Amino acid sequence: MVLKLWVGISQADNVFQSLRPLTYISLVGLAPFRLNLNADKEVHTSTYSFIAGIVHYLFFVGCFISSIREGDSIIGYFFQTNITKLSDSTLRLTGIIAMSTIFGFAMFRRQKLVSIIQNNIVVDEIFVRLGMKLDYRRILLFSFLISLGMVIFNVIYLCVSFSLLISATISPSFVTFMAFALPHINISLMVFKFLCTTHLAQSRFSMVNEILQDILDAHIEQNAALELSPMHSAVNHQRCAHRLRNMISTPMQRYSVTSIIRQNPDYAMKQVSNIHNLLCDICQTIEEYFTYPLLGIIAISFLFILFDDFYILEAMMNPKRLDYFEADEFFAFFLIQMIWYIVIIFLIVEASSKTIRHSSYSAAIVHKILNITDDLELRDRLFRLSLQLSHRKVSFTAAGLFRLDRTLIFTITGAATCYLIILIQFRSMHETQSATNATNNM
Repeated sequence: MVLKLWVGISQADNVFQSLRPLTYISLVGLAPFRLNLNADKEVHTSTYSFIAGIVHYLFFVGCFISSIREGDSIIGYFFQTNITKLSDSTLRLTGIIAMSTIFGFAMFRRQKLVSIIQNNIVVDEIFVRLGMKLDYRRILLFSFLISLGMVIFNVIYLCVSFSLLISATISPSFVTFMAFALPHINISLMVFKFLCTTHLAQSRFSMVNEILQDILDAHIEQNAALELSPMHSAVNHQRCAHRLRNMISTPMQRYSVTSIIRQNPDYAMKQVSNIHNLLCDICQTIEEYFTYPLLGIIAISFLFILFDDFYILEAMMNPKRLDYFEADEFFAFFLIQMIWYIVIIFLIVEASSKTIRHSSYSAAIVHKILNITDDLELRDRLFRLSLQLSHRKVSFTAAGLFRLDRTLIFTITGAATCYLIILIQFRSMHETQSATNATNNM
């Protein structure tokens, strides 16, 4: 019974079925679309999900305002200083801005997400004309694994966080803990959407590279066959035969490639140019849809990492602020919170970097084909595609302020270190002034 259920769930023959995990979060309003799998197989906006998103956001705002009125905060349960009060206010402000941005773009720019899916459908139709088909089951399993990982990750994090608070004899109110937990859940859902959409583009860029690689291999085999003709010397004959044997003995792993691509490479290159143009449009739409939500997520992640570091250093440098029995829970709580936000940034960076890397492979293969082909018509197509690749490069930014690639990790590390030193110096100056005032009063 379980095996049959798993087989039914894991089957995917089209883009609609491969996106099933993404539609599940429409229940909370962060993916306001539905897939009509039975009739016209189209993507539609969902009124129900739109309403669910508004209710979800209002619930978060209600918990947020109630926690402020009660004067409760997670850091306030441990200790209160001027810096912690400032950081708590800053985190609350950035938290409400980030949540407003996430829900605003999810609900009022939902058509962008719909167009991403529709353009992927058009790309898949072009692949079919070339005799190729994506491995939709692999995309579905990727989405399932990511969604399952996100659920387990957040459940463990929130349960451990609540247990640490209880262990430290801290009993947060319902609204305070919900105001703490909901941003983590919604950030995870938005990152999950980003991972799914970038993986759709990434898998199709890989297919484009497979087409180009097949054309390249066809020309290599053709040139090798010409070099194996009787007019060439025995040395060239042995060298080329050895090269051909190596190509046969170590075949590259590929998707299914039919003879259409090799029989008519000019037609294939024309379709590749069209596909690449559509994929660049998809990536541009992904950036437009996620740019401000990701900016808010990275901003709040940076602040949490910075202040969590400071809280831990503050407790280490002044252990009297904490009770002995609360110290372990304090360090564990803020350490796992910092790790949570580091993981979020890492997922965003890796998703965008991997997509950019797969899109950049095409240029190298195109120029390899240019170096060995003598077909004038094909060379003309390749030159056009080369210009297109140079002018339409895939990139992801956060509102144009910084690039979402691995350099972001270095930038965040450097900035966090710099501001952490400033906070420590500010704390030392404040303690020195307090000690001086106390001495003068005596």
